[in-house]
Amino acid sequence: AFEIINALYFIHLEKAIHRDLHSGNILYSQFNDSWRISDLGFCGPADKSSKSIYGNLPYIAPEVINGKGYTFASDIYSISILMWEISSGYSPF
Repeated sequence: AFEIINALYFIHLEKAIHRDLHSGNILYSQFNDSWRISDLGFCGPADKSSKSIYGNLPYIAPEVINGKGYTFASDIYSISILMWEISSGYSPF
């Protein structure tokens, strides 16, 4: 979990928003026992708002669905859902 959160931290340090965090975009490498975030296709600059909806339910933040666009907080929402799934083995919804 730490590696995934740390990877998102570095994406945000670059002033970018992933916009498509979900379990299908998390990769595990058995060779070096590490986790990675993949599929940066919808990743974009935080200062360029996008009202389009990317990603998969239930990982999309409610404010994005309501048309307010993506922010760093919407990535945090997505990764929170992902961490719930990792820790419990179930989707929260």
